[in-house]
Amino acid sequence: MTSLTPQENLWLGVLAELRNSPAIHVYNEYNDPIDDTLGDASAAMSEIAEDYDIHLDASFRETYTRFGGIGSSWRTTEEYPFISGEFHIASVQLEIEQAPPELGWRESPIDDPHLMYQLRTIDGTPDSGVGTLAAVRVPPGVTNPEIWFDHGRRGAWKLDLDYRGYMETLRVTKGTFGWQYLFTDVSLRGDDFEETGRRLSDMLTVFPDLFPGYDYQPLRRRLAARLG
Repeated sequence: MTSLTPQENLWLGVLAELRNSPAIHVYNEYNDPIDDTLGDASAAMSEIAEDYDIHLDASFRETYTRFGGIGSSWRTTEEYPFISGEFHIASVQLEIEQAPPELGWRESPIDDPHLMYQLRTIDGTPDSGVGTLAAVRVPPGVTNPEIWFDHGRRGAWKLDLDYRGYMETLRVTKGTFGWQYLFTDVSLRGDDFEETGRRLSDMLTVFPDLFPGYDYQPLRRRLAARLG
């Protein structure tokens, strides 16, 4: 039986938090087995560097997992404000080996024709099909890649987060739909994003009681800035 790393156990803990909470209804849970063909973090980073000329920094070693896929699709129960979410992640080594994702926008949001070909999905919504994904940008030689958030026809934004920050925040938010907007320059006060702002406000009201032990204050500051 493969021994799990502390990082892998953290993600299993997130699944358990959602599954065991009486306030959460889980539609679907993903928990693919550990991929035994993958080595440890050092071996994976060396292989990525050799195969793709991508030299990922220490944060990738610290957050490395060997999951073929892990995630959850969920919503709150009727006793609580309606909040829903989904996440689906896998080993970064497996993700980098994949082809660029099909995106909801046809033109690059920045003047760089290479952007869309340099993206690799790191988080998605395969169960709900809401059409959002997060991707890491991995041009040759990169060490600390950009993280991009694609929301279909709404557009795409570079997030004010690195990979480790994304994964740490994903554990806190449990994939609440739209949490990535907290790390963009988008105003959540306008009509187009009013529902997203409400959902995130409800999340930050309810989650500290449902899932204590996380620091929600940085997200509250982010939300205040987006609603300002």
